Amino acid sequence: MKNTKFLKRMVTMSIVVVTVWLFWPSMQQQQQQQETANETLIKMPQLEDKKLPANAVKVKTLLTATAEQITSNDSATLVAKAYAAELNFPAYSQPLSDNDFDRLQPNHFNPQSIPVDDNGTQVTAALSKYRYTYPEQVLATLTGENIDNAELQLIDLTTKKVLLTSKFEQDENGWYAQLDGKQDFPAQLQATIKAAVNGKNITIALALKYVDSVATLEGFNSAFNQDADMVLQANLTTRKKGLYRVRANLFDVNNQPIAHLVSKEKLNKGNAHINLKAHQSVLQKKQGPFYLSTFSIELMSPAPGKPKKYGDSAIKKYVIKDFEVSSLSDTDYQPSEQEQQRLRLLQNMAEGG
Repeated sequence: MKNTKFLKRMVTMSIVVVTVWLFWPSMQQQQQQQETANETLIKMPQLEDKKLPANAVKVKTLLTATAEQITSNDSATLVAKAYAAELNFPAYSQPLSDNDFDRLQPNHFNPQSIPVDDNGTQVTAALSKYRYTYPEQVLATLTGENIDNAELQLIDLTTKKVLLTSKFEQDENGWYAQLDGKQDFPAQLQATIKAAVNGKNITIALALKYVDSVATLEGFNSAFNQDADMVLQANLTTRKKGLYRVRANLFDVNNQPIAHLVSKEKLNKGNAHINLKAHQSVLQKKQGPFYLSTFSIELMSPAPGKPKKYGDSAIKKYVIKDFEVSSLSDTDYQPSEQEQQRLRLLQNMAEGG
């Protein structure tokens, strides 16, 4: 009996490990607030609750389940079905919905709130975004009752030196302050707000990144069809060579999200091009003209321990004109050999193999 329980737990743990392996990109993306260089600054950002993407919700459910609640076979069957459903679409063109907050708002800053008394009164601080690209200004907001005054500081976390300061000003919506950007800010930064609230001094620390762009998205060439894909060639000016990843969200004529497009390619310094592709499976029954937005340009890490770098976009939106979805082949996506191997592994585990 003891051996049976031990084997059962080992199988369940194996399934969890495989689950994390399969869905880790989605989980990792949820943990990291990523940049969108073309986002406009807003004076008073909306304080929204962040929603988990569908894949992360599935994984979280599996990871919190215990061996007593579900059997190992049930776990593997659930994961296998979820993964099989994902393989209906290529990784470079994944369906997008209003629930995919991390992809729709990849540079969202999560507001920080702290209590100021025993009655539950709170003060909330936020930045307009998590990652800034030179020469953008850093904008902070502060909301709450009985705020007397406040100051925004930008601190070098390595040296603990205060680099810049700015006094908060008040308007009808709350308090706000801004700091000018610099091209040579250190890598490890923190925005600190020191405020006097109802006679008490409080401090709120806010994490952020400030980067110098390594590449700029200049625009796109006209879309064309390539078998089952609508192809959009992105034109970039790169200031460093290396492996780049470009991402964008595709929307329909009613501003509804359609797909999250991703492409990765080695590029040289100078004028460069990279193709984003939307598979026919995400375009069926969608109404154009379509458009791209929420651009992200990343220079991937060249080695372990080396941080990746970021680019910006000269455009906020690209409208795709005169493209007929009917020109695409209706061929279904064929999973790669590696994807098929992963699916077979999960199906074997579900069958007790």
